[in-house]
Amino acid sequence: MAASTLDQRLRIFRAEPDASALAGELFRESFNAGFPVPRDGSLPVPTPPSAWRQYVAVYRWPDGRDETVGFCNWIRHRDVYLQGGMCVRRTFYRRLPREEFREMQARGGLAQMMMAAAARELDDCAAWFGYCGDAKALAVDLRAGYVETNRRYVIVKWFNEPPPEERERLIDDIAKIGPF
Repeated sequence: MAASTLDQRLRIFRAEPDASALAGELFRESFNAGFPVPRDGSLPVPTPPSAWRQYVAVYRWPDGRDETVGFCNWIRHRDVYLQGGMCVRRTFYRRLPREEFREMQARGGLAQMMMAAAARELDDCAAWFGYCGDAKALAVDLRAGYVETNRRYVIVKWFNEPPPEERERLIDDIAKIGPF
């Protein structure tokens, strides 16, 4: 089966050592905050730069211009990843050619596609955790395999689900971190 036009134009990849050059402006536009440059001390748990995994989505427009249209961050913490900072350029969907928009919609949208791409590489853990208070973002996260927990805003996507008591301890430990 031939690759679709969307597959030819859209690249989702891990940016190393960090994605600031590619996604800094998008992140500021989305969150009105500075870009999360990999560094220790960004959370109340160890966050050495080696624990950070930053993914970007770059779209090549028909005129040959590349544009960063998506970003997300994962930080390895013990046997889990903390996912945060997911953003998609606000104007991206309405500028897409109609057929590519329909295809992206059928695949769940760019955020879901980014999580699927990262899950193929970041599955060496018990779970991914997210901290999500936005209803639209939560709907995407749930489609991508996350489930809500009994802790406000804390969601989890299990890769190797531990026994119930260990699962609850892990959820409680992650909830203590606060927003990430």
